[in-house]
Amino acid sequence: MKAATQYNGLVLLNGYLQRLYVFEKTKGLLNNGSFNVEKIDTITQQLKKVLDIAEVFNSKKSLDEPNKNNLLEIAEITEKLSEEYKNEMIKSKVFKEELAVTASAIYAEEHINNGIIQMGELFNPEVKDRFMQHILYYRNRVAVVNSVVQKETEGTEQLLEDTFQIKTWFIQTLQNAEYISKDFESIKEYLRSK
Repeated sequence: MKAATQYNGLVLLNGYLQRLYVFEKTKGLLNNGSFNVEKIDTITQQLKKVLDIAEVFNSKKSLDEPNKNNLLEIAEITEKLSEEYKNEMIKSKVFKEELAVTASAIYAEEHINNGIIQMGELFNPEVKDRFMQHILYYRNRVAVVNSVVQKETEGTEQLLEDTFQIKTWFIQTLQNAEYISKDFESIKEYLRSK
């Protein structure tokens, strides 16, 4: 089904934008409020466009040509930003940098899961039911990240198991960095599907 495939592209694109947004916000929080305002603005503008298009998509259960072209444009912008993000990720050397990368990946996974649930609601109830079962799993991961970020910004000592968990997730995220380009190829292919 064309619309479901296109919606999948929208969900993945939104996931990457969320990832970039959380990365920039977390990095700023961990650097005493030193935010890259310009980059955050760019990401926020793209996110707003995607969410507006998603709203139309949700009501019509289809993607019109102008919105498809808008999403493809947003995908190009997001891909460039994701390449910068990937380069920063690869250069991460200290815990705060690893934490910002990890937080971004964990939040993105939760957004993608929620997006797939929405996609299932629109197009396939079985998919919705299957991904609803993952909600608690993602919620727990986000809670761990939130706790570690909060402690880090407050200068509170981290629990050893939390530090270990962040480092483990960071390594997994780093290993998946090579797939970012392929993800964008898929996103654009899904959005273009006929």
